[in-house]
Amino acid sequence: MRRTANKTDFLAACKASDSRNKSLEEIRDKGAEVILAIFRMLKNSLVHAIDNKAVQMTVKESHHIITDFAATVGGYVSITYVDDTIFVCGQLLRASRSIYESAMEVGKLFAICGVSEVSFTGDCTEQDLFETCAAFSISARDPLRRGNLLEAKLNNVAVRAVDSSLQSKKEDDSNLPPMAQALRAYASALVVMRQFFEKMAKGKTVLPHRVKRIAQRIVALAEGDEGSVLAMLTLANAHRDEAGRSVQAAILAVVVARRLTSDRIVLSQLAMAALMADVGRVRIAGTTATERFVQLSDDVERAVPAVTSALCISTGGVNVQNALRTVTTFEATWLERQALLGPPYKRQMAPMIQSKILHIVRALLDQLAPRDMSRALSPLDALAALSRQPTTDETVFRLLVQAVGVMPTGTVVEFETGEWGIVVGPSQNRAAIARPRIKLITDRAGQVFSKPKEIDLGASSQGRRFPKITGIIEPTRARFNVTSVLMESGGTMQPTAA
Repeated sequence: MRRTANKTDFLAACKASDSRNKSLEEIRDKGAEVILAIFRMLKNSLVHAIDNKAVQMTVKESHHIITDFAATVGGYVSITYVDDTIFVCGQLLRASRSIYESAMEVGKLFAICGVSEVSFTGDCTEQDLFETCAAFSISARDPLRRGNLLEAKLNNVAVRAVDSSLQSKKEDDSNLPPMAQALRAYASALVVMRQFFEKMAKGKTVLPHRVKRIAQRIVALAEGDEGSVLAMLTLANAHRDEAGRSVQAAILAVVVARRLTSDRIVLSQLAMAALMADVGRVRIAGTTATERFVQLSDDVERAVPAVTSALCISTGGVNVQNALRTVTTFEATWLERQALLGPPYKRQMAPMIQSKILHIVRALLDQLAPRDMSRALSPLDALAALSRQPTTDETVFRLLVQAVGVMPTGTVVEFETGEWGIVVGPSQNRAAIARPRIKLITDRAGQVFSKPKEIDLGASSQGRRFPKITGIIEPTRARFNVTSVLMESGGTMQPTAA
């Protein structure tokens, strides 16, 4: 089924600069190798018959380069084209002029097929690449079959049509579906926070009014449709930088806190604290803080809570609301560093509930989108890992599970019938935290349903028998693009196989 472009599929405002992070520099250098490997693979599949030895040899060489790179970056490689700009795993490609020209040629070859992003998992095989080349060859050569590559059922390889333009005009989106509203808000928030952190890293201590509006917008969206904002969590691994972490934390903190209160002012204050929680880390790290894999020494990490609270005061002034936000960020960042700093207040006082919520959602994001090159965990595995941590507050963890469900949004499941589906949100029955709402995507043969059906496993069956879930599927092994399916739930797209 033909994919339709989504303006906010690629939500990034990245830049390339020299970094003192050796791992990141290695990743950027290897990104050029991956681009050249793909270039040779595609060109050979056009020049020669698909079963030609030259194609087979190129596929073999490319497979080694891609999987080696995937192991370096945590198991997932993406190449995205945005007009004349190329991103490798969210980082702007840095290469010589000749390599960049070859990379642009790759973009033109994909553009013929209507593709502007391709991604590979670390489990990608030579056969997977061979099938990708075959689908590309047909699509590029036959004008009547341009959509062949997008429609192909590929394993461990996903291709997408992406329109990255972010609208800067102030448009009324109240008539858009909830998912479209959430996407637009997330895209805008990501760009605003990246610009804010860049200024903070350069020593400019000014809090734009737009940051406050982001917090208020997240609260309003969660009030209208929690499922749509929770779907944004599937983008966490794609945006591991400080800006992405802040927006993701604000979304999740608001959703969890709604189990305790519906007060918009309280929720907005918590969202603001989540957006500001990394300002200290950003200021200390300087311009390198915009990089994806920056690690700070233990001595530097010890100073983060104090610097964070100082910057909160300097940006928001001395008032009751900002004092609450400052204490929340101080306690949350301290809780993250208990191994270095010891318990907060030497156990003379307990941190506020807001601080505990912010701490636990950021801890969950550490599992979903690690700051280092560790492999990202699935939502279910991330919750399990969090439950085993000795510093996890049991009461707040229960709130977290109530908010996202035992099987969080984005979890891919297999039913006893052989059908595959994806969790699109908690059940309408709040007591059924282990029985979420599921959208059935593929049948037992792996064929995408023309009209995917949503079922609420926690709803009253009224004589109906829902199939049982027999297994949880790793997102990288799914037969479809997890994020795209969730975006489609908003009514803007049709389901497609990955």
